[in-house]
Amino acid sequence: MKPSLYAADYILCEYQTRPDVDLSEVKNVQQVRAVWTDTEWELHFVCNVEIEVAEAAGEKTVDIDLGITTFAALAYEDGYSELYPLNCLKQDDYYFSKRIARCDDSGSEQATRLNQKKSARRTHYFHTLSKHIVERCVEEDVGTIVVGDLSGIRENEQNSESKDWGTHGNLDLHSWAFDRFIDLLEYKAKVEGISVEQVSERNTAKSCSCCGRNRDGNRVERGLYVCDECGTVANADVNGAENIRQNVSPSSPSPSVNRSNGWLAQPSTYLFDKETGAFAPREQVTS
Repeated sequence: MKPSLYAADYILCEYQTRPDVDLSEVKNVQQVRAVWTDTEWELHFVCNVEIEVAEAAGEKTVDIDLGITTFAALAYEDGYSELYPLNCLKQDDYYFSKRIARCDDSGSEQATRLNQKKSARRTHYFHTLSKHIVERCVEEDVGTIVVGDLSGIRENEQNSESKDWGTHGNLDLHSWAFDRFIDLLEYKAKVEGISVEQVSERNTAKSCSCCGRNRDGNRVERGLYVCDECGTVANADVNGAENIRQNVSPSSPSPSVNRSNGWLAQPSTYLFDKETGAFAPREQVTS
């Protein structure tokens, strides 16, 4: 496709959809975007379609604690947990920042395309992650997803001023589209009959999910929580996630579960595999 010598608000072209896509039944196309992928043009259709909503799912609860290093930490009611790190998006940020820096002009056509490609990858990541989490919830008979309310994450509790998370922390914090992810999660969960609730995250990072002890010093480092009262050892993000879940569903796993050496301290880690475009447990991701 060659650019026209004259400005126009339309593109005349032929297109072919993937085998699993049928636009013949779509009556309301809201937007069509022509996107260059460095090798070919793609048409992205934004459609308004009616979908069948499943009946109410199970009665179990899972919490999602969102963050700037581990994007999502999940604590299930049955006594196990999962982590979803941001490694791939951080790699993309580094890669595209380097390539954009080499452009003669940050507003050049090449820089614009690089920014668009970076944004498309991020959007794909959020779509894939939200879909994967909802599928996991269906597998585990989860009926309610509880998400920590991040509305005040950028403000200081004492004076409402912007928090200082350090140079890299501030950049990361303002890069991740928390609201966008929750929107995607909500509509994907609704299709499966799963409700999504947001609750306050106040003190969830400092409190022990086993005994309730509240102390700043118990968070030994970013990834480790050690309670000085009951001796619980936990992944800090999972501990916060379990605290949020208990705000909605106070029931706890069976006392027979070894909390300090089990699901709280050693969660399963899922990584995004760029080759397959899907999430898989750490040990199964191809190199």
